[in-house]
Amino acid sequence: MSESIDKITKLANEAKKEVERLEDRRQEHLGNSINYIENEIQIQRLYAKVEALEEALDAIR
Repeated sequence: MSESIDKITKLANEAKKEVERLEDRRQEHLGNSINYIENEIQIQRLYAKVEALEEALDAIR
């Protein structure tokens, strides 16, 4: 079970890093509103993924 916890933790950490990267992109000029919206959708999707992974960790523990 420790392997599962490690794998889920790694996936959650990677998703959090990606959220940080995309949040930093908010400061850049994204060219047009479509790029901005796509960036925001990716951020929201990753927030949901992190939440799901953390819930899975809680269930395992």
